[in-house]
Amino acid sequence: MLLVIEIIAGLFLLGVVAVAVFIAMQPKHKFVFDVANRTKAELVAKTDDKLCFNVDVPFTNEGGDEGLVLDAFIRPYLPQEQYDKALVRGKINLKDVPRDDDYFEAMVMPKGEHKTMTVKFELMPMHGATLAEAVNGLPDFDVALFWECRGRENLYTVKKFITISADEVKALLK
Repeated sequence: MLLVIEIIAGLFLLGVVAVAVFIAMQPKHKFVFDVANRTKAELVAKTDDKLCFNVDVPFTNEGGDEGLVLDAFIRPYLPQEQYDKALVRGKINLKDVPRDDDYFEAMVMPKGEHKTMTVKFELMPMHGATLAEAVNGLPDFDVALFWECRGRENLYTVKKFITISADEVKALLK
């Protein structure tokens, strides 16, 4: 009787190990957000009190399984202590599915697929500066791009940086 219990326990343990190995060998997604190949700033709109421009960031799922991009958002690093003549805000969305609100529509990304995210910026002069004054004094600034992702594992955040150069923004006024 004890031998039968040992055999059953051994088979059960072997089954657990086999399932664990099977799960570990399943393909996983691998998102690559290619910030090094982002586009230069492109003018969208210009008024006396606002400059709107975009940059595109390509991304790919290079893994062996589909993955989910649940959310995306940006944070421009241009605090008023560094530069108080302009306020820069922005949002990120799929280039193929432009939105005017601040909502990011979650998406399933099949393996091997390539897409492009568009980062939209609004630059507004502050503290009595004109748009030209705000742009002409603007320093280079970094922007953190965040993507909330998941696949066969827990939710995780990807954080990448791009730098928007002052010359790039000044060229939009010409």
